[in-house]
Amino acid sequence: MSDRPDPDSLRELGENTTNVSNAWAGADDYLSQGLVVWVRRTAGDDRQHAVRAALAACQLVADSYPHDGESQAPKRYIDNMIGAIARWVENPSHNNHEAVRSSLDVTRQVHAWQTPDDIPHFWILEAVDHACLAVWSGERSSYIVPMDYGSCAARAVVCVFHAMVAGGTPEDRAVTKVLDAVLAADS
Repeated sequence: MSDRPDPDSLRELGENTTNVSNAWAGADDYLSQGLVVWVRRTAGDDRQHAVRAALAACQLVADSYPHDGESQAPKRYIDNMIGAIARWVENPSHNNHEAVRSSLDVTRQVHAWQTPDDIPHFWILEAVDHACLAVWSGERSSYIVPMDYGSCAARAVVCVFHAMVAGGTPEDRAVTKVLDAVLAADS
């Protein structure tokens, strides 16, 4: 399934694989649901690939995060988190793992999918937080992190997709960009 799907194939995948037990509020349409499934399958059991894919996707939109006070978190949070994740990718040591974990702001009370409008910077913040969770989580969900690293990475990629579309990128172009990032992260 790691071959490059087109948007219609992703929609079909989302329709055929998503149900109440595995639905996520951030993927409320078949295209987004298909992206979650495809990224999860593409990453497989390779945590490094999953985190690299999430990081590569986040880097597509990080520069568009606002510098002024309108965003929920300061730009430096985004930059610091991406830097910490990149250091973990280069050296997945315990210290780098803890640096990523301790950087995550768990006090946020509103998520991008809970706002009435699709606001790009909310989705960017979600993407970076899910990329952090991909580093922090294990192979399976636990009481601490209720998702596995592949699901966290997949959600990060879908959040980037939403940020791009909310920012005006045509849907097909956004799909192409996130697929390119995920596939390039495999090397």
